[in-house]
Amino acid sequence: MSAVERAIEIIGGQTKAAKLLNTKQNIIWYWLNRHCQAPAKYITRISELTNGQVTVDELLADHVKTDKESAA
Repeated sequence: MSAVERAIEIIGGQTKAAKLLNTKQNIIWYWLNRHCQAPAKYITRISELTNGQVTVDELLADHVKTDKESAA
């Protein structure tokens, strides 16, 4: 499970996360199902919404994993 998946689960689901992040649920769905990462501009806020249960470093690690998979 990616860090963003864990974070969205902790926050309370895609709809709640979208509302708290001032975006739409379908955007969150794309993060989870297409990109497997959250855009960098949302990472700090997502970590805050999980009360630190998912750290900024963990969310950034999703970017590293995706970059390595793309290079392979």
